[in-house]
Amino acid sequence: MKRHILILAAFGIFAWNMQAQDVSFGLKAGLNVTNFKISVEEGSGSPDGAASVFFGAIADIGISEKFHIQPEALYSIEGAKDADVTYLNIPVMLKYYVLKGFNFQAGPQMGILLDAQGGTEGLKGTNLGLNFGAAYEFPFGFFVDARYNLGLSNIEDFEELDPDFTEDVSLKTKGFQLGFGYRF
Repeated sequence: MKRHILILAAFGIFAWNMQAQDVSFGLKAGLNVTNFKISVEEGSGSPDGAASVFFGAIADIGISEKFHIQPEALYSIEGAKDADVTYLNIPVMLKYYVLKGFNFQAGPQMGILLDAQGGTEGLKGTNLGLNFGAAYEFPFGFFVDARYNLGLSNIEDFEELDPDFTEDVSLKTKGFQLGFGYRF
C-alpha cells in the first residue's frame, strides 16, 4: 500500500512541477473491451471477453507543438466474462500531433491490482503493458480516443496459493478502450 501511495504522490508532484510548462488537466471515462491471453504447456487461448468501464484523471504536458506527454490515473475494470480484475492503471502516453487536434499515442502502462472477482489470491500486484492509439481533441476541450493495451507481464501467481504448483501458466491482459473526456 505504501508503494501505491508513493506512486500516486510522484504522479502528483510531477504534474505540479510541470505547471511552468504548457499543462492542462482533465477527466476521462469510457468503455473497456478486454480479455485474458492464457498460455499453458498444451497451448494458448482466451476465454470469452467482457465489456466494462474505466474513469480517471489526466494531465497533458506540452513539450513542443507536435509532442505532448499525457500521464493518466485510471480506475479500470478489466478481465473476461465472470473474471473481473480491477486496476489503478497509470499510463504515460507520448502524443504526436499529425494535424491540429489529431494525434497518435503510444506509451507504457503500469497497473496496480485493486480487486478481483473471487479475490486477489493467485494474482500479482502489478501489471505492465504497452498502449497504442489515436485521439481527436476539439477546440473547446472535449476529446475522444481509441486505444489498444497489450499486457506484457504475466499476472498469475498460483505458487502463492499452492507452493507445489509446477505447471507453466501465463496469464496476460489485453484490451481495447474507447474513451472521451474534457480538458480544463
